[in-house]
Amino acid sequence: MIDRLRSRACSFNELQEHVIRKLENDDIDTTFEYAIRTFERDKKGIATLFGIDIHYNRKDKTYAIDEAEIEDQSVTRMIDAFSIHHALQEGNKLSPSVFLEKRKSLGTEHIHGIIHAIQNGTVLQFTYQKHWEDFSSQRKVYPIAIKESQQRWYLVALDKKNDVVKTFGLDRISNLKITETKFKPLAYNVEKEFKHAFGVETYEAAEKVVLEFSKQQGNYIKTFPLHESQRIVEESEDSVILEFFIHTTNDIKMELLKYGSDVKVIAPISLQEEIKNRISEMYNLYK
Repeated sequence: MIDRLRSRACSFNELQEHVIRKLENDDIDTTFEYAIRTFERDKKGIATLFGIDIHYNRKDKTYAIDEAEIEDQSVTRMIDAFSIHHALQEGNKLSPSVFLEKRKSLGTEHIHGIIHAIQNGTVLQFTYQKHWEDFSSQRKVYPIAIKESQQRWYLVALDKKNDVVKTFGLDRISNLKITETKFKPLAYNVEKEFKHAFGVETYEAAEKVVLEFSKQQGNYIKTFPLHESQRIVEESEDSVILEFFIHTTNDIKMELLKYGSDVKVIAPISLQEEIKNRISEMYNLYK
């Protein structure tokens, strides 16, 4: 129903035919009648599950969805997850036709407990192991949010060790404990604080970054933007120049190195020099 109503407004009869046709295609018994009361129940289910309201236009006698509600990233991701789940069920009935990457993010088993702590304002305790240290440490934090970046999940929280908001990779958390200790809500705007971040790092000032991509790579970046601030500055037969406003942290530097000779840093000069130095260090590894 969501897919149908996203494309255009429909009467109940049109929706009824669409739903029955889809069920028949899925080899589901459709001897029952898809009645208006069933539709009303499904409307409530969609509102509860996805937060999407299906509106009725009395003049046209049609149902529709406000596209602005679908633009919410969490709603889009949930719809995508259901679509993928359905595709996997259908595509793999006889023989595998949908193949997923075997790489997966670790630590996702903590997500439910962390969300519970965020919603109830309770302190979290856990053991944390940094990748660049040989020892682990005990942390007590006020959880604020969970953030995703490049198929990894992070906890955004106030670390009580020094009262600084930090990000903790869920794959490095162990012995997670949800305490009964309450804390007052923190005045911290996650969306604002990470607005100019590529990834989860914000320790450098945000600044304008101009990159020149090869035409082929530039076309790919245009369809899957690196950052929401991305805009096209210039295009030619050979290249695409893009501009961003981001924190020039290690996350973006590693991303640029991934593209090899298909990208050149135009500005700022400091970032250009940093990339040149890293390329030089890479070259020395193969001498």
